[in-house]
Order: sequence, then C-alpha cells, then structure tokens
Amino acid sequence: MNQGSGLAAVLDQIFEKLDRIPNFPETAQRALRLLQNEEIDFRELERIVRHDAAITANFLKLVNSAAFGLPRKVNTLLQAFSLLGINQIKFVLIASCLGQYLKEPIKGYNLTPEEIWTHSLACGLMSEALARRAGLHRPENLFTAALLHDIGKIVIHLYVEGELENLQQVLRENPELTFMQAEWMVLGADHGIVGAELLRRWEFPKEVYFAVRAHHDESLMLESRLAALTALSNALVNLMGLGTGVDVFAYHLPEELLKAAGVSEKDLYPAIVETFEKTEALKASLFS
Repeated sequence: MNQGSGLAAVLDQIFEKLDRIPNFPETAQRALRLLQNEEIDFRELERIVRHDAAITANFLKLVNSAAFGLPRKVNTLLQAFSLLGINQIKFVLIASCLGQYLKEPIKGYNLTPEEIWTHSLACGLMSEALARRAGLHRPENLFTAALLHDIGKIVIHLYVEGELENLQQVLRENPELTFMQAEWMVLGADHGIVGAELLRRWEFPKEVYFAVRAHHDESLMLESRLAALTALSNALVNLMGLGTGVDVFAYHLPEELLKAAGVSEKDLYPAIVETFEKTEALKASLFS
C-alpha cells in the first residue's frame, strides 16, 4: 500500500466513525455563494441568513462588538449589511457558525473552547489585516480558510481522544520532531489533512481546503498566495499567544513565506496590533 492509499484509508476510518460533527450550515453556504457575486442583493442575503436563528443571533452579537466600530448598535441583519464591507460580512458570517463546533475542550492539544474560539477569530482577523495591507481588496475564500484552519483538531479530538495524549509524550521523547510529524506517528495523518478532508466533504472550494491542508506544510504553503496568507496568519497569531495549545512552537516556517504571501515585513507590526485589539474586543463580546 502506497502512502496515498494508506492516507485515504486512515481518513475513511476517521470519518466512518464520526457522527458527532454537524454539517456546515447550508444557510451559511448559500450566503457565501451569494457574496461571491459582483453585485449583491442585501435583501436576498437577509432572506437567506434569517432562516437560521442561531447564525442570526451570533451575527448580531459579533457585529455589535467594539471590534467593528459601528457608529450605532444594529438590531437587524439589513442594518448590519448596510454598515459593513463585503469582507467583514463574510468574516462575521463564518465566525457565527463556529460556535457549534467549539463546545468542548480539545484535550490532546490542551485547548479550551474559549481558546480555540479566540485563536480561530484572531487568525481570521489577522488574515483580513494582512490582505488589506497587501492590496487584496476582495480576498476570496481567505477568511474562510483562516477561520477554519484548525477544524481538523476538532475532528481528531472526537475520533481518537485517548490517542491524543500520546502526542505530548512523543514530542517530549523526540524534541526534534514538529507537531505535524508527531501527529503522523500517532494518528497516520495530521490535523491539516483531516480538516481539509472535512471541508472537501462539506463541498468548500478547493483553494479553501488546500490552504487548510497546507497551513503547516512547509512546501505546500508556498504553492498559493491564499495558502501562504493562511499559514502566515496562523504563525503570527501563535507568536502573539492568542488561543494557543501545546503545539504552538512545534512547527517550522519557510523563509520564503512572506514573499509567497505578498506581505511586506513593515506591515507585520501594525497588523499584529490591529489583530490584538480587535480580538480582545470580540472576546469581550463573546465571553463576558
């Protein structure tokens, strides 16, 4: 059996045993497809989103946080859409769906629900800050990849919770290994691959699940700008210590990452400051 077929067998084994992960909401999928259009009918967008009460409630809660700096409190989706940019709408929409997947600790990675929420939101905010400074005015699918990049950890946690404890032991005994290498030794796959497979099964665009697949792979992350920006966002948020787990320093990054992402070194500090301030504002709204 070659590595490809072996990996496919591992992924099939993982997903055959999983019935605890709900599908990504169809409401959000439809809304995201509408947001790809050049001209967007906000009333149609509102008709789509309002059918999911949980997404609507989360959307309004997030958008009224200080992170978005709106001039007044909004009480309806249409009010929010009229005050937000398209990129912000995408970000809040995807973030509004995350809560249903982040309800319990991810023990093998030493992450609480609040920590993985914080990390995911911070990566999404960082990707937006970097994309804006890099001149990407409509960075299609970037926020999706950045917000969902670690969803494979949730899948692995549900599938082999007991085995995850072995990851820390493997890293203690083999400090030269990256966390991804340790995942391969223990599980036969890594959380990037597992997350990408979940998003593929959910029928997300290929560039999204490729970026999720690549965010810890030193060669793959250089193959597309979206993958490079996702990986860079994650790396910077890790260095900031926002919602990090035991794997925070157990990865390597290629020197060419900034170039592949199209980001200047001078833009990193202001992006970090902006991300920190907005993340703290969102945390105050979500967890107060």
